[in-house]
Amino acid sequence: MLKCIIVTFLVFLTFQSQASELYHRQLCEEHAESLWEETAVVPFDELILSWDATRPEQGYYLFEVSALLDGWSPWLNYAFWGATNQYTFNEKKANVQTFQDAFEISNGQFARGFRVRITAKEGASLEKVRGLHACLTNRTKHGVEPQVANDKAILVSLDVPRTSQISLPDERHMRLCSPTSTTAVINFHKEGTKLSPIDFANRVVDTAFDIYGNWILNTAQAAHELGDPWSCFVVRFTSFNQVIDQLLASCPVVISVRGPLTGSAMPYEAGHLLVVKGYNSATREVLCMDPAFATNAQTVVAYPLDDFVNAWARRQGIAYVIQRYPMH
Repeated sequence: MLKCIIVTFLVFLTFQSQASELYHRQLCEEHAESLWEETAVVPFDELILSWDATRPEQGYYLFEVSALLDGWSPWLNYAFWGATNQYTFNEKKANVQTFQDAFEISNGQFARGFRVRITAKEGASLEKVRGLHACLTNRTKHGVEPQVANDKAILVSLDVPRTSQISLPDERHMRLCSPTSTTAVINFHKEGTKLSPIDFANRVVDTAFDIYGNWILNTAQAAHELGDPWSCFVVRFTSFNQVIDQLLASCPVVISVRGPLTGSAMPYEAGHLLVVKGYNSATREVLCMDPAFATNAQTVVAYPLDDFVNAWARRQGIAYVIQRYPMH
């Protein structure tokens, strides 16, 4: 039985109506299994589940997801997160599928509820799981608004550590944009010894797919590294104004883009992750720490707002939010 559960909707992340919603649940659980169920939600055809937890010292957590269509769909495995390994799944039953970061509904159907089941196995304990986050998206309606609120002047530039993935002493460096960006944000927030992007990459590699850019494994490890009271989750934003809100709260945001992007180090045709560290409303420039540049000094770059939003929209507004509890 649950000791304490608090469900919170993150109201300051305003989404396009019926396009995307974000649900949160805080947990205090002693037993080996926990179930989260929500109904009467925005109709969705994609769910991205994130979690805040400390890695178990032994064993692992298994995350499963089900959706409410005409009835509840079969349970599908979503993610394995253990003491020494982590990976996601590629499973399909009826009209639902899990593939890497996402749980998806096919054949033009939309769900109106979801269930998440977490099971602690082989000596793990759910006491180490602090919270869950579910981003629900209607992909047919989702978009990123090109306008930015201009009712006041905004100039913010956070001192995110300059970190080039290209200069890392590791043959995998071209594949490490997500771990490098996420590590830079962690090091911005974290006091004391700084985290190595290479060490972080070794803890987020999706061993089922041999990829380092799995969104949910990056945010899960960020939550582990920062600990309580930090919350780290994947979301599909619908406006750059939501990024500005995070920046004004001193929270850099990891963003996924797909080129072309004027002034970028590379074409980014297959997608790329970088850190948004600021915004200048006077010049309409997005200030970034882009790890694709050759040296640490070169990673601070200003991208034209319109070009940046278009590149971000090609990735449907994906962002890693890293912030402190409580979430308002």
